[in-house]
Amino acid sequence: MLNNDNEESRKMVEQCYKLSKTVINPIIDWDDGDVWEFIHEYEIPYCKLYDEGFKRLGCIGCPMTTKEKRQKEFDRWPKFKEMYIKAFEKSVNKMHERGRTTDWETGMDMFEWWMNR
Repeated sequence: MLNNDNEESRKMVEQCYKLSKTVINPIIDWDDGDVWEFIHEYEIPYCKLYDEGFKRLGCIGCPMTTKEKRQKEFDRWPKFKEMYIKAFEKSVNKMHERGRTTDWETGMDMFEWWMNR
């Protein structure tokens, strides 16, 4: 059975009995250097944000990164910051409508809490 908990438990060839299939993980034992060597050797296009030092793409304001990286992302893409604040504002308003007490009065309060976690 496949175990998606972490890559350390993955194998090159895995059997998924639930779905009746065999899964092949051909680069399971590659490290970052192996991946980049392959990309450069075969001139595979990639997002240039990696050249700027980004390690993860696709999640601006990700809780899995540091406060400093989140701040850098929001400075670079301020519209995402605005969208976060707008979503937090809706959330705070809903909680207040339902009579729930919170530490936040506004979406900006919640955003600042999010940034300082």
